[in-house]
Amino acid sequence: MPDRSSPDTAPLPLELQLDHVEFYVADLAAELTRLTTEYGFDLLVPPTERGGTAERCVSALVGQAAVRLLLTQPLAAGHPATDYLARHDDGVAALALRVPDATAAYRTLTGRGADGLRPPQAVDGCVTAVVGAFGDVVHTLIERGPDVPADRIPGLPDAAPADQGPTLDADAVGLRSVDHFAVCVPSGELRETVRRYCEVFDFRMIFEERIEVGALGMDSMVVQSPDHSVTLTLIEPLTPDAGGQIASFLADHGGAGVQHVAFSSQDAVHSVATMAARGVPFLRTPAAYFDALPARLTPLRHSLDQLRELNLLVDQDHDGQLFQIFTRSRHPRGTFFFEVIERIRARNFGSNNIRALYEAVELQRNASEVAG
Repeated sequence: MPDRSSPDTAPLPLELQLDHVEFYVADLAAELTRLTTEYGFDLLVPPTERGGTAERCVSALVGQAAVRLLLTQPLAAGHPATDYLARHDDGVAALALRVPDATAAYRTLTGRGADGLRPPQAVDGCVTAVVGAFGDVVHTLIERGPDVPADRIPGLPDAAPADQGPTLDADAVGLRSVDHFAVCVPSGELRETVRRYCEVFDFRMIFEERIEVGALGMDSMVVQSPDHSVTLTLIEPLTPDAGGQIASFLADHGGAGVQHVAFSSQDAVHSVATMAARGVPFLRTPAAYFDALPARLTPLRHSLDQLRELNLLVDQDHDGQLFQIFTRSRHPRGTFFFEVIERIRARNFGSNNIRALYEAVELQRNASEVAG
């Protein structure tokens, strides 16, 4: 590839697209089994050792429709996954961004104030670089040459077609893409994080809301890349000493990080029913939520009985509706989990469901007290 590192080269406009999500894991074999068996991902690249002696690791790539997840287990103390796992256990370590020119993008981003963690380097027909994101999560910039396969990860063999090898049919589950990442940040850091993504990465803020339920609550702001392929729902607790799920995540995770990854589906009922049959545990929804639902809205798709049976939540905004559900966390610290979401034109992120769930829990609690 040509050398574009000359300071005389004018920086190109940023073109950032979500390429893949890298997880650091302590047990690669177990995670591969879970994702391929329960979530229906195809094994695109089998476990392969890569890296030098000091940063030796084993990685594998799985995919489903437009989703690509890279799983990496460290084999040497010098690999960054070793420290990451000690601080957080398994979790999202990198949101890889595909760019037309990694050298120019790195120079532009660092010139705007991004932390440059690894300058551009060429390997296997690709140029990669790394900049800071939030907490211990980074953005890997990846540029592939015109003749390089679209799924190539430097240091790994080319990805096999989805119909080769011992894979499962991805369409049986029907996850299509990454809808958004939910990111928890400490109290007081939300607006600075949003400013940095808007001014450094050319993202724009598309949604802002404060959710208060009694003494609990959170502030959230959503930023999105220009091509809409990367959406970050950034969340902070209302106060430094506030309780609730966001504060619990920050304490248990050990600082800012990705709380969950939301996968889009064209048919949430089909996807969730299939995943549940394969062993994916989902959070249960109080019966009071569905009892109160007809007074709140009429689902545009799926019956109330289907939603109740599968514990699917439904929300709406001025543009349409969304159906969503969260998996039960099986993380060692109970922090990370996944979400399945189906949108019928809706642009929001289910904030009304948070209020409705709190109210349903309160109704259920009061009913139990009366019955007692």
